[in-house]
Amino acid sequence: MSPQGNNAVEAGLIYTSTGGIRAEMLRSEIYRAWERSHLQGADNRALQAEKLSSLETERLVKQHSDLINLAAPYFRTLSQAAGTDRHAVMLSDRQAILLDVVGDKQTVQASESFPTPGSLLSEAVAGANGIGTPLAEEDYVEIVAAEHFIQGFHPFTCQGIPLRDENREIIGVLSISVRRPDAGQRLKEILLCASHGIEAELLIGNLEKDIRRVLASNPDDYQPLEELRQDIIQGHQAARLKLEISSRMVAVNRLDYAMQLLQQAEKSIQIFRHRAAIWRNLASLEIGQIQPLSLTDSLGDLVDLLATEAAIRKVEILTDWTEIITVSADIRSLLRKLLRCFLNSFENAGKGGTVKVIVEKMPYSEFAQVSFTSLPVLNTSQSEPMTEMFSLPITKKNL
Repeated sequence: MSPQGNNAVEAGLIYTSTGGIRAEMLRSEIYRAWERSHLQGADNRALQAEKLSSLETERLVKQHSDLINLAAPYFRTLSQAAGTDRHAVMLSDRQAILLDVVGDKQTVQASESFPTPGSLLSEAVAGANGIGTPLAEEDYVEIVAAEHFIQGFHPFTCQGIPLRDENREIIGVLSISVRRPDAGQRLKEILLCASHGIEAELLIGNLEKDIRRVLASNPDDYQPLEELRQDIIQGHQAARLKLEISSRMVAVNRLDYAMQLLQQAEKSIQIFRHRAAIWRNLASLEIGQIQPLSLTDSLGDLVDLLATEAAIRKVEILTDWTEIITVSADIRSLLRKLLRCFLNSFENAGKGGTVKVIVEKMPYSEFAQVSFTSLPVLNTSQSEPMTEMFSLPITKKNL
């Protein structure tokens, strides 16, 4: 056992005999968890977690069925990454009540002490553990063996991370438990990536609701926004595939290759989040506040978002600006205006054409000008080059 493990065992013996918690014998986050567990009345002699009744559990699981279904593919990925090691992947709600668990039969079925759906895993009931402690800390936490507060959880090493919705509110916890502490070390990165993947799936569900709202309230904007949404989602599916492949590599200890794939998957998920936020602004019917924002960054975001559409139309986008320009505008109105300009320019440029976007400060003025010039292919029946332009007030810091 590691020195850290020995210290936790000794700290537990001292607590059982005296009720005192030796801070110097525990990692800081574990000490905080033990202190919270003690103050809330958790029993460290407990051998298993308390549970809801079967009926209450059934109702709770039904209430959270959407979250459980979204997490299911990531459960399989994590379980696959654990390989032959005894393990369990768990999902809880925001109250630390276990909703689902998947793992090897010996762990999740043959072990009487292991939590099952309906188990109460808050620190107040189950002490420091891989569900309740990440909720209390609002962050990733690993709890190794005897660092668990109650004795029934000592055989396990648990890692957990809160799941957040698009407003960054915690909605639950994703956790994995293993018998061997060294097995847990190779699962951390894939656990973190899986949690971000689940959060992305939640965001996809909300995007689907948004597109239905757009269709009902503004059908003219529906088709381009739906096509953009599909492009964004396809990018996320590629990230999920990388996560799936990396889990296989982790299972057979091909860790270097697995880490490369995980980094790519994590980067793809972060790109998805950024693109989804842009799309939400495009789809919003609300008028926001006038505030300083980067005009050039907004244009760059839309060029990225429209890359697939431009490729399908065989239109090249050229951008021309020499500096970052910050203007005063409402981000939602600005993005919608820029999108319309891009789509109009695509139409005017035609297949094989070019759209040139120029941003420049107007001489002797406090405004920036944006121009979209459509350049059709020479010797075609398309019309002559067309230019659409508008101006925006530059914020004072750029004057």
